[in-house]
Amino acid sequence: MSQAHDQICPWCQTEIVWDPEIGPEEACPHCFNELGEYRSINLTVKQTGNPILFDEEDEYEDDSYGVMDEYEEAVQLVLDNQEEAPECSSCQTFMLFAGTQSAPHAFVPFVHEALKQPILKASFSAQVYVCPSCFRVEQQLAEADRLAMIELLKKAKS
Repeated sequence: MSQAHDQICPWCQTEIVWDPEIGPEEACPHCFNELGEYRSINLTVKQTGNPILFDEEDEYEDDSYGVMDEYEEAVQLVLDNQEEAPECSSCQTFMLFAGTQSAPHAFVPFVHEALKQPILKASFSAQVYVCPSCFRVEQQLAEADRLAMIELLKKAKS
């Protein structure tokens, strides 16, 4: 009987289960961290069939898992009601829409020679997203400004 080997990514703490026929992962499939000797923790789990018994001290851990379940459920509720949910560039978790930010007053649009006008106006706005896993904040050009840029570039081609 073959056993699956479990590994925990030291960066995102995600369990990595790999097939013995294929072999271990070289990089975490979730955060793409390189896995190797000094960066990884290898665990061998023996299944005895006996239930795990918890001490009274473990009640705190059970409460924290309940809080995380509530957090994850709330995150999923928000994601279900978003039109767009880009992936975090760091951990590939879907990001939550946090709001819209106007261009800073110091922004000076660059006029491209080929277009004879800037690809972004001084008054552009960006959508701000936050990752519920690693809390990275990222911006994406607001839809109206994206469409305006697309139309500008399409006109330049013709």
